[in-house]
Amino acid sequence: MQLQEIMSTRVVTVAPDESANAAWTRMRRRRIRHLVVMQEGRLAGVVSERDLGGRAGASMRRGRTVRSLMTRTVVSANAETTVREAADLMRERLIGSLPVMQGDRLVGLVTATDVFDAIAEELAPRLSQAERQLLRAPASSRKLGGSPVARQRSAARSRTSPLQSPNRTKREPLAADLPRAGKKTLGRTEAPLVSAHIRAFGVDVDDDTREYIRRKLGMKLGKFAMAIERVSVRMRDVNGPRGGVDHECQVKVVLSGLPSVMAQAQDVALVAAIDQAIAAATGGVKRSVQRRRMRPLKRVRGGRRVMAP
Repeated sequence: MQLQEIMSTRVVTVAPDESANAAWTRMRRRRIRHLVVMQEGRLAGVVSERDLGGRAGASMRRGRTVRSLMTRTVVSANAETTVREAADLMRERLIGSLPVMQGDRLVGLVTATDVFDAIAEELAPRLSQAERQLLRAPASSRKLGGSPVARQRSAARSRTSPLQSPNRTKREPLAADLPRAGKKTLGRTEAPLVSAHIRAFGVDVDDDTREYIRRKLGMKLGKFAMAIERVSVRMRDVNGPRGGVDHECQVKVVLSGLPSVMAQAQDVALVAAIDQAIAAATGGVKRSVQRRRMRPLKRVRGGRRVMAP
């Protein structure tokens, strides 16, 4: 299968001199994660949701243009490139989209979702259901690193819980390392920061990817910061040079007074495995915190009411 069979021909573009906020608004309205930057009819770069800082990147975008945030060295393909070649290229470069060019003319765009869905479809007759689920690329922008458009909440629902960070709206990236005095310990969650320990085994993880992980963790787990002591992320290459579904990501969230939450995901693309593991860990943390809130109160001697174990 070639890219011309799966590419999107209605590509949303942006000029390099447009404001970063305008580009972000266009992404949100179109529900996409990549914009191709064109200048005088020629490909000038690509800007992604990650480049623009995501929902928590308002301060990053303020007063800046697309030119200052876009990726200038663009990896592209042609219409005759096969989906397998495109998948290998995306895995090697850790990119989420490929502009499709015909000479100097932009003719389409493919995303990681398009490519890995196509591979899963090709292999479907030969794979078990479990293997198809592992190979399938994330189907939603949430799993690919995006987030749904923020909805307004009523005043009653927006009250800060004792288990939530008072600065939850900022969703700051988790810290790389903290001094011992600043670390959280069991039963004492007054420390204002949560650290994220990131380790990679057999996987090339650059500084940008590590920063992406910390920012994503902050966005997803920030509102539960007062209940979290620390977070650990482990990435490894399961199959080595044999290929296949070989990227694995494990996320462990240590909670105060609650069992730790562990989540694991595998995917052809490392970023997709990271996003799936973080999403699963977030769901586990949310359920644990909600169960703590919903535990009934019981009366003890003296008339006091305490939380049931």
